[in-house]
Amino acid sequence: MTHTSLQRVKSSWLKEFFRIRMILIAASVFAIALVTLTIVFLAEHQEYERNLVVNQLGMQRMYSQKIALEANRLGSVFDAIDSPSRVQDLDLLDAKVLTIKTDLTRSLEIFGETLERIGTGCLSFDGVEICVFKPDDREAREVIAAVDTIWQPFRKASETVLERATKDQEFRKALILINENSAPLVEQSMRLSELAIKRFAEEYRNTRSLAIALTVCLALLCAWIVVGTYRYIIEPYTVFYRGITSLGEKFNPAVNADPAPVQARKSRLMDEVNETFSIMQDMINIVGTIYEGKSFRETLHRIFVLFRNRIPYNYIGVATFTGYQGKMLQASWGESDGSFPGLPARLEGVTVDISITSLGEIIQSGQPRIINDLPAYSTRRPLHDYTRIILDEGVRSSITLPLSVNGKPLGFLFFSSAQTHVYTEVHLQFLRNIRNALALSFEKDIFVDDLVYSSTLALAKMAEAKDEDTAVHLDRMKEYSVLLAKRLKHHGVYANRLSAEFIHSIEKFSPMHDIGKVGIRDDVLRKPGKLDPEEMAHMRTHASYGANVLREAEQNIARSGRTLFAMGIRIAAYHHEKWDGSGYPVGLAGEKIPLEARIVAVADVFDALTTRRPYKEPFTFEDSIDILKQGRGAHFDPAIIDVFFADLSIFREYYDRFKQEMKHDY
Repeated sequence: MTHTSLQRVKSSWLKEFFRIRMILIAASVFAIALVTLTIVFLAEHQEYERNLVVNQLGMQRMYSQKIALEANRLGSVFDAIDSPSRVQDLDLLDAKVLTIKTDLTRSLEIFGETLERIGTGCLSFDGVEICVFKPDDREAREVIAAVDTIWQPFRKASETVLERATKDQEFRKALILINENSAPLVEQSMRLSELAIKRFAEEYRNTRSLAIALTVCLALLCAWIVVGTYRYIIEPYTVFYRGITSLGEKFNPAVNADPAPVQARKSRLMDEVNETFSIMQDMINIVGTIYEGKSFRETLHRIFVLFRNRIPYNYIGVATFTGYQGKMLQASWGESDGSFPGLPARLEGVTVDISITSLGEIIQSGQPRIINDLPAYSTRRPLHDYTRIILDEGVRSSITLPLSVNGKPLGFLFFSSAQTHVYTEVHLQFLRNIRNALALSFEKDIFVDDLVYSSTLALAKMAEAKDEDTAVHLDRMKEYSVLLAKRLKHHGVYANRLSAEFIHSIEKFSPMHDIGKVGIRDDVLRKPGKLDPEEMAHMRTHASYGANVLREAEQNIARSGRTLFAMGIRIAAYHHEKWDGSGYPVGLAGEKIPLEARIVAVADVFDALTTRRPYKEPFTFEDSIDILKQGRGAHFDPAIIDVFFADLSIFREYYDRFKQEMKHDY
């Protein structure tokens, strides 16, 4: 064989060797990417199924509470019908009876049908069955049996209530049984929800373990191929090349055979490989943060720290949809590296109608947007408050990333820089890769909070519904509380503490202030006259009892590393404390009383004064504000009362609106 032929054979063999190696490497990388995407898809799908099931089971708890609520409301209406001093029209009361019975019947049907489906181990959603419990799952069988054991007498008692036309002896016996079994039914339903979450977690762990094992095997295969290629091909030929170069230099010193170009190309290749694996590791860290149960804000903080070497930003901000039908956009969170120290505080709570901005176009397209020269861009469009703020603080370019799940828009994520022309299509592509994980984290954060919150709020409304005259008190005093908090901030009173998150929490938890009344005897709650000392002592226990109810709820959600009811606990416990220390249950005074409890105290008393209660007729607006003024510095925080009177006309507008909407309470 000639030298030329031998060289041709070696060249052909070398090309084939490299071709096979490159195919194997590409196949391994593709397989790793496919497994990673499969993990994300399965995780999202399992999370979606989990949310559906947990929501359905959460609705079960709500319906069990709603049944008890409707039964108690029915009793209240029967009392009103039979009362010789009836204030409402009999036809109106009869219509209420019909409405309540219709709602009660529907709630019984839904609870019973869902429990029957749960008994099979599977739930159906739009024709798709999601199986939660296996037939041989003994723990699930025991919990389902426990729910059914309580449900059967609970259902029969509810049917008895439906059959009665008045609050006779049979009705009262059935109502007692309903009230006695409501809490155990909720508790067992909660156990069922926790068990379902546990089963989904087990399924996810099994899937994740299998996927991780497969990914590790593929990565090892890829590494083995790369190392083998380098060791047996690249490194020997590099040595050979250097030898030839050295030999050439000896015979022809004029030839410049510097091997630097080879080294440079090799270095660039390794840099790209290292960069790719670094990005993959950052992505894994973010996905891990989400599935560890971390909150959306914790996830964003992790992104702020991890991705600064990937995207040039000085600030990350989040805006979420709020308001009627979700048409308003509110800045809710931000974090800066110090380049814009005042930006997070100035933006927090700022709202804008999305219809007058260009953000609606981003929602429709679903694609991120780059603005590389914000001052120039702003000259071509109307200047809104939030735009003025970010320009004043020095923002010069930004990327806007829409967040949505299953076509439902959730809000926007903003990456902002103090420099112009810093963002490229490469940055957009990187953000597209993490967008779904971020949106999923955001939705899960909202979903879990709302599910637990709505269940607890249903209990608070059930407590209020024991008294027909105060059933809408929660909605009124919530609006009064939020208005008062906003006016305090407007006047600069406690402004450093009244963040948008604080005011949002006031809105959520002020209706839970009297949740402890669920543990107060009906004869005390509905007594038309003044309470005797023993009855008053019993009534005062509702503050501590309510705080304990919320503490138990907080302990349950704390298992997932979250906190939700901290402000609700403080409001329930301390809204009856007084500025001079003469209140209950602890006797706190002055600023030792939490600010949220002081705000709710004023709103609660004002609404109680201006509306009808079992023990009194409503006071006029003028008499009510006189009583508030007399309580300044004794019952109430003087600074809060001063703001109330400074904006008295605004509170009068709210009072007049409520009076028009609910005339029978005034």
